Amino acid sequence: MSAGMIEHRGIVQRVEAGRAIVAMETAGCSSCGQGGSCGIGKMAAGRPATLLTIPVSVAVQVGDQVLIALPESKLTLSAVLGYLFPAFAMLVGAWLGYVLEAGSDAATALGAIAGFVVALVLARIAIGLVPGLMPAPQIIPITQQSPTFRQE
Repeated sequence: MSAGMIEHRGIVQRVEAGRAIVAMETAGCSSCGQGGSCGIGKMAAGRPATLLTIPVSVAVQVGDQVLIALPESKLTLSAVLGYLFPAFAMLVGAWLGYVLEAGSDAATALGAIAGFVVALVLARIAIGLVPGLMPAPQIIPITQQSPTFRQE
């Protein structure tokens, strides 16, 4: 596994219009060192394969085994933008609703909802405006040939 990259194995199902449809086993990635104790891997166990549509920059054919790679740093930034920012905005919205309406529960709830929705809209706009903010996975073909060594 490459340093700084999260990789999953997959099999190319189709290639069309510069994009590959890759079937990936739905299981934990074990790239973070948690392996079998990962909660995401346990939740995903037994589910059907996940199909991803990924832009192709290398020559792949139907049936090829590939690695789908994503830089860890980009994934962390996406997680902050997708999880932490909306949660923080929801708390700020709830606080604003509480302060502006002198402790009204309804205003607090509406403020939380508004903060969450505003954060989602802002994140969507930021992804569209800032190039490279949304990570694009890369397809890396897996070579089937293994090096042979002479026995001595």
